[in-house]
Amino acid sequence: MKSNIMKSNLNIAIIILAAGLSKRMGAFKPLLPVGNATAIMRCVKIAAEAGVSDIIIVTGHNAQELEAVFNNDLPGIQGSEKLSNNTLDPEIIHLIHNDNYDEGMFSSVQTGVSLLKEISATQSALDAFFILPADCCAVDVATLQKLIQEFKENKGISVVRPVYHGKRGHPPLVPARYVGQLLLYGGADGLKGFLRQLPTLEVEMDDPGSLLDMDTPEDYAALLGHLGLRGYPDRARCAKLLEKYNAPQDIVSHGEHVAALALDYARSMQKHGVLLDTELLESACLLHDIARSEPHHAKAGMELLLREGYPKTAILVGSHMDLQGGVPGDVGEGELLYLADKLCRRGKLVSLEDTEREIALKYPAGSEAYSNATKRISDARELRDKLKQRYGIGV
Repeated sequence: MKSNIMKSNLNIAIIILAAGLSKRMGAFKPLLPVGNATAIMRCVKIAAEAGVSDIIIVTGHNAQELEAVFNNDLPGIQGSEKLSNNTLDPEIIHLIHNDNYDEGMFSSVQTGVSLLKEISATQSALDAFFILPADCCAVDVATLQKLIQEFKENKGISVVRPVYHGKRGHPPLVPARYVGQLLLYGGADGLKGFLRQLPTLEVEMDDPGSLLDMDTPEDYAALLGHLGLRGYPDRARCAKLLEKYNAPQDIVSHGEHVAALALDYARSMQKHGVLLDTELLESACLLHDIARSEPHHAKAGMELLLREGYPKTAILVGSHMDLQGGVPGDVGEGELLYLADKLCRRGKLVSLEDTEREIALKYPAGSEAYSNATKRISDARELRDKLKQRYGIGV
């Protein structure tokens, strides 16, 4: 192994876990945009800038797509978001596939450690290694550097873990002396269970990013917010997205109609002191039917917008067809989109009562389709009445 850590004189590696199914997110997390880089590339650059000597990336689900990034696009890394002026040496990056990735994260940890053991056997001795899930890409470079320094001062005896306000974060730095034990470990709780039995040094950090991951769209939005990224497109970008995904003109026009109505309601609510993000609302209205031609178009639109790097808009688009759990106590951006969408039809405003009569003619009474459609209109009516009672908005 080549060591870039001149100050510590230690040989430190990192295992980046990118094999999971991303079920709770609904889109493949390692390749989600975080600023001008993907989550996985941000992890790679953070590790390289911290001075690690080898970066091991464990693939599994969507392995071919992920491997293509490194096999084909690696020379272009420096054209992506730069964390500093440091260059990235492709020779320190190693990919390994975990055939058993569906067995859980610890199988990927062991896969990465097995390759680490092979590499260290043929090159200079390894001192320690980080373990970092690919979606934990908001950790500071300084956090990794501080953990390495604490490891050195601790004589390499303990696992060193970052803590922020008393909560453990990512990544742990594990002494190489425990590689053999880790590969043989078959106990409960996977990595947590293994690390629990080892001596541990906790280091308080001024780095809330060490606690952040991207398990869900809400987590993704929070992580982007921490990094100063707002998580939704402006109007010009919305237009480009609609063009990119070949949205027909009637869908574009419907989105504009819905946006105009929802923004009118939002402005009336703001006069009563209600805080709303009108730019977020506008983006969701303009894009809510971007995947209208797809089955389950709300979910498809949400996944599309997650892949584009706009989780806040994606969340609203994903719920614009149905209000999960009924009408909430407070009316926000999502509820305004929901109501405006039900009122704007065929380029004009259509009363909920007229829509209800159309539903009765279209679907057999008692059918699932009839029940779903009438429930949506019932929720919309409740929202309409709430706006009128609270804010005097005539709908």
